[in-house]
Amino acid sequence: MLKKSYFPYVVLLIVVLISFFQVAFNLQPLKFDTIDCFFPWRFYIGECLQNGQLPYWNPYQDLGYPIHADPSSGAWYPLVWLIGSTFGYSIYSISFEFLLHIYLAGVGMFLLARTLKFETKFALMAGIAYMLSGFFVGNAQHLSYIISGCWLPFIIQQYLLLIEEKKAIHALQAGLFMFLSITGGYPAVTIILTYLLLTFYLIHVISLIRSKSYKSILEFTIQNGLFLATTILCSAVMLVSVAQVSPYLSRLGNFNVEQALFSPFSPQSFISFLAPLTTTVKSTYWDADLSMRNGYFGLIVLMFFLLGIFIQKPKPLRIIFWFGIFSLTASVGNYLPVRSLLFNHVPLMNVFRFPSVFRLFFILAAILTGIYSLHQYLTKTERKNWHFYLLIAVSFATFLILLFVARSHGYLGLQTYYKNNLFKEAISSTFWQNLAVNSLFQLSLLVLLVLTFWRIKNTAKFIATVIFLLIMDLVASVQLVAPYTVFYEHVTAKEAQTNVARYPHGFPKQKAITIDSAAHLPGIGQPFWQNQQIFQKQISAEGFNSFSFTSYELLESDYPLLFKSVKASNLLTLSDLESLRNGSIFVDFGSDHLPKKYKVVSGDTAILKDYDAASFHIETKVKNPCLLILYQKEYTGWEATINGKETPIFKSNLNFMTVELPAGKSKVVFNYRNPLLKVAFYVSLLSIFGALIFILWKSIKSIRLKH
Repeated sequence: MLKKSYFPYVVLLIVVLISFFQVAFNLQPLKFDTIDCFFPWRFYIGECLQNGQLPYWNPYQDLGYPIHADPSSGAWYPLVWLIGSTFGYSIYSISFEFLLHIYLAGVGMFLLARTLKFETKFALMAGIAYMLSGFFVGNAQHLSYIISGCWLPFIIQQYLLLIEEKKAIHALQAGLFMFLSITGGYPAVTIILTYLLLTFYLIHVISLIRSKSYKSILEFTIQNGLFLATTILCSAVMLVSVAQVSPYLSRLGNFNVEQALFSPFSPQSFISFLAPLTTTVKSTYWDADLSMRNGYFGLIVLMFFLLGIFIQKPKPLRIIFWFGIFSLTASVGNYLPVRSLLFNHVPLMNVFRFPSVFRLFFILAAILTGIYSLHQYLTKTERKNWHFYLLIAVSFATFLILLFVARSHGYLGLQTYYKNNLFKEAISSTFWQNLAVNSLFQLSLLVLLVLTFWRIKNTAKFIATVIFLLIMDLVASVQLVAPYTVFYEHVTAKEAQTNVARYPHGFPKQKAITIDSAAHLPGIGQPFWQNQQIFQKQISAEGFNSFSFTSYELLESDYPLLFKSVKASNLLTLSDLESLRNGSIFVDFGSDHLPKKYKVVSGDTAILKDYDAASFHIETKVKNPCLLILYQKEYTGWEATINGKETPIFKSNLNFMTVELPAGKSKVVFNYRNPLLKVAFYVSLLSIFGALIFILWKSIKSIRLKH
C-alpha cells in the first residue's frame, strides 16, 4: 500500500508523464534550442568527462571558446556531470533531464505551498499548476530557463523556513539550491530572485526592529551570511569562470537598454492567461518570440487568483504576491517604464535580455494566490460566495463573446480543424481559429466546474474533482501548445538519435579542409540545424551561441574581408612578412617585441597531431623562422611551448593564438592551464560535500530525536 505521504509525489510524476508523453516515452525529440544548443554542448561536456578531462575548451564552435565559462552550457552543473560521465548525452538523456526538472519544479512548488501552510491537496494543485504552466511549456527549448524555474520554489521555501525556524540547515540547503540555479540555470532568474530574497530579509529585519529583538537581527543576519557563503563557495568555480571571461564578452560590454527590452511578455500576450493556443500563431502582432508569449497557469487557478487579489493574505504570501505583480509590470518591456528603470538604476539588471523572464515570478505568485483563495473559499464560505458565481458568469460571457468575435472574422472550419489540426502543429491555422478552439475547451471546463459546484456537496470529493478538472485543463493546454514549443512531431526520437549516433566520439583527427569547408559539411539530418560541427568533430568558424567574444564579433562585422580570408585558411597557417605587409594578418606583438624576418617557402608544414579540451599538439617543419597561427581564440590560461621551452603567445587578427617558429623541426604544444579555476573547482567540490555531510548529519540526528 502506497504511503499517504508519498501520494502527492506520485501524482505529480504521473501528471508529468501524461502531459509530456511524447517526450517521456521517447516518441518525439525536444525542439529548437534544446536540440541545437543545449544538447550538443552537454554532449561535448560528457565526452570531456568520459575522457578524464575537465570541460575547459570547446574547439569546434566560433574557432574555440571556454565552454566552462558559458553559464548556459551546464559545464559545472552536477546533473550534467552525472549524466555526461555515466551514460553520456543522447536524445533520450536530454529528454530525461528536461522531464526531471519539470517534475522537480512541481515538487518544489508543492513543498513551498506546504511551507506556506497549504493543506496537502491544495499544495498538490499548486505543484501541478506550476510545472504545467506556460513558462515551462513556452520556454521548453530554453533548458536553462527550465532549470531556474525548477529550483526557484526550493530556494524560496528554504528561505522562508530560515525565517521561521532560524536553523543553519535551511541556510545551507538554500545555498545548495542557489548553487544549482547558478550553475545550471538562466542568470536573470537568479538575479531577480536575489531581490525577492532581499525584500524578505529587509521586511523581516524591520519587524524584528519594531519588536526590539536586536539579538535576533544579529542571529538572522549571521544565518543569511551562512546562506551567502554557502552559495559563493559552492559556486566558486562558476563565479571564477564568469569573472575571467567577462572582459572578453560583448554581452557584458556594450549592452544597451534596447537589447534588454527585446522580446517582452507583451500586453498582447496576456490573452495566453485565457487561451494559450492563440500565441502559437506566427505574427509580428505579439512583439515577442514564440517562447516568451505563454503565461497560462490554468483557468480555475486564474479565476481564484482574481478573487484572491482582494482577500487578506499571510505576510510571506503577501510579499510574494506584490513582488509578482511588480514582476508582471517589468515583464512587458517597453510597454511600461519599469524594465528600463531597472536597467538604468538597479545593479545587475543591465546584463540580461528578455523581459518575459519576469513572468515566471508572476506565475508563481498568481498560482500561490489563486490556490490560497480557493482554499479560503472552500473552508470559510462553504461555496456560497456570490463573487465566484459572478466570475463564472463573466467567464462564460467572455468566452462566448470571443467565439462570436472569432466567427465574425470569417469561416472558422472547426470541424476540419478538429479532424486535421488538433494537438498538432497547424502552421496554417489562424489566430481566430485557435481562439475559437481554445474558447470551446474553456467553455467545456466551465460547464464541468459548475456541475461540480452544483452536484458535489461532500468537500473531500469536491476537492478531488477540482484537482481532476485542474489536471484535465492543464494537460489539455500542454498538448495543444507542445507541438509548437516542446517537441518535433515530424521526426521520431529514434530517427534523431540514429542521425547523431553515427558520428565519431572522443577527439578524432581533423579533416584536411579549410575552416569554411568545415562549416559546409553534409548535415546530420533531422531535427539538427545549428552547432552540428560538435557532433561532426570539425573545427569551424560558425556557431549558434549568445556567448560571443567582442573581438570575434568585431572581426565579423568590421573586417569582413579579413574574416573571409580567415575562413579560407586551414586550422594551422604558416605566415611571413608578406602576410603582415598585405594586411591578411594583423599581429599584436606588443611594444617591446621586434618581429623577425619571417619567410614561408614551399615544403614548409604544420600538422596537428593531437588535441583535446585543454591542448593542441603540433609538429612543424620550416626552412626559415616564421609565424604559426592556430585559429583558436587567445584566452586566459593558454600557454605555448616549442620543443619543451615556453614561448609567448601573440594575438593575430584580434583573436587568434600565434607563435614564432624557429627554423627546422619543432614540436609546438598549446596547453590550457588555469590554476585559479582549478583551486575554485576544489573549493566548490569540498564546500558541496561539506554542506551535504552537515545536512545529512542533522537529518539523521533529527530522525533519532523523533523516535
